[in-house]
Amino acid sequence: MNNKHVLLVGASGVVGFAAHDSFHKAGWQITTLGRSPHSPHPSPHISADLTSSEDLKQHREAFETVTHIFYAALRQDPNPGVEADINALMFENLIGAVRSSGNALQHIIFIQGGKVYGAHLGVYRTPAREEDSRHFPPNLYFRHEDYAKKIGEEGIGWTALRPDIVIGHSFGSPMNLGNLIGVYGTICRETGTALHFPGPDDAYRNTLVNITDSRILGQSAIWAAENAKFGAFNITNGDVFRWCHVWPKLADWFGVPVGEAQPVSLSERLSGLKPLWSSIADKAQLKEKDIDKLALGGFGDFIFHVQKDAIFDVTKARREGFDAMIRRSDDVLIEHLEAMRSSKLIP
Repeated sequence: MNNKHVLLVGASGVVGFAAHDSFHKAGWQITTLGRSPHSPHPSPHISADLTSSEDLKQHREAFETVTHIFYAALRQDPNPGVEADINALMFENLIGAVRSSGNALQHIIFIQGGKVYGAHLGVYRTPAREEDSRHFPPNLYFRHEDYAKKIGEEGIGWTALRPDIVIGHSFGSPMNLGNLIGVYGTICRETGTALHFPGPDDAYRNTLVNITDSRILGQSAIWAAENAKFGAFNITNGDVFRWCHVWPKLADWFGVPVGEAQPVSLSERLSGLKPLWSSIADKAQLKEKDIDKLALGGFGDFIFHVQKDAIFDVTKARREGFDAMIRRSDDVLIEHLEAMRSSKLIP
C-alpha cells in the first residue's frame, strides 16, 4: 500500500492544478475533494460540501488512509468576518472528518497568500517576512493558522505556503492574472490598440512586485510534505520586478506597441467586450467563448493599481533547503502565454 496519500482540496483552481501535477509526478496516491461532482483530474474524486460535517462523514472510508491534506479551497465574501467564519468552518470540518476516520493523518499543508500580511488593504510591511505582526483582524488565514497550531500540539504537523499572485492554468478562477493578461493582450491586438498598462503610473514605474509560478508552488508542496517542513513559508519565483520592465516584453510577444500607463477598470471594459471576445473565439476556434471563464477583470483592477511595494522575503524557505525559487518572472509570464496559445485559449 502506498503510505503517501494526499487529500487534495480545491483541485480545480490554479494552485490545485499545480499541486495535483506535482504530487502525481512524485508518485503519491491522490484523492481530490470539491463541491463539483466532477474533477478535471484522473484521480479518485469525492464530491462533498465542506460546510456540512454530516456530508463529510459519509466519506469516512475514503479518508481512512489519508496521510496528508493539501488545502487550497476558498470561499470569498465581501464581509471579512463572514469570510473568516465560513472558511474556518470548512477547514475545521474537513480536518475533523479526516481525523475521526482513523489515525493516519500526519501533515496539513494549506495555502495562504498576500492577504495574510494585509496585501488586500493596499499596503503592508515589505519585504514581508513570515514572523511579521498580523494586521487588525478578522482574516480567514489567521483562523486557519490558529487551528493548525492547535492540532499541531496534538502531533499533526502543519505548513502554511504563502505564494503571491500565482500564475498557472485554471478556469473560472477569480484570481488568474496570467489568463487576464492573455485576454487583455489579445483584445489589444485584435482592436489595433497599444498594450497600455491598465493602472496608474506609480504602479507601473515605481512599485516593486513579485509573482509565483504555480509549478514552483507545487514543488514547494512536495518539498514540505516529503521533508516534514513545518511552519509558514513565503514562496515566489525568487525575483522582484517593476511592471515597466516586463510590460514591453509582453507587448512584443503580442506583436503590439507598448503603451502608456492608463488607469482603467478591466472589469467594466471586458464586460462590455464579451461579444468581441466571442467573435475572436469563433474565428480562431478557441476552446472558451465565455471571457468570464478565462479570467475576471476585477483581480487586475486590484493588482495593477497597487502603488506601494508588494514583495515577500523568501529567505526562510531557501535556508530550509527549498531551491526552486530561481525563475525570472518575465519568463514565467511569457511561458504562460505560450501555454495559453498551445491550449487554444488565445489565438
